[in-house]
Amino acid sequence: MSGWWTIISTDTPEQMTDMTKVNKDAFLATWEAGLFGADWIAQLCHDGKATQLSSNGFPNRYTALANVVVPLLQAGIAEAQDGEFPQDRLTGWPGCITVHQDRIAACEPGQLLTIEVWDQS
Repeated sequence: MSGWWTIISTDTPEQMTDMTKVNKDAFLATWEAGLFGADWIAQLCHDGKATQLSSNGFPNRYTALANVVVPLLQAGIAEAQDGEFPQDRLTGWPGCITVHQDRIAACEPGQLLTIEVWDQS
């Protein structure tokens, strides 16, 4: 199945470049999603709320401020389908979602987050 693996981290894009040295304690959330699972970040870029740094799928790398991303995480973006964030509808890949609510709550609004979206095809 085609899809995406998303990582949202407080590490900088430079720190995320070498996955063998990444601080997993900096991860706010990770999840796998289906074919349209990266549409949310593409929309944020389109709206000027995120910046795309790389686009080859291995990974696509973005940055966005916590005050943009945290509300989406709190609304259930890891469980989202088609741009909606209902808490009761999973991505279709159950068991592949990790959300660290304590780390999310500790984010400062102006903190820059790194979002990586890996092509799983």
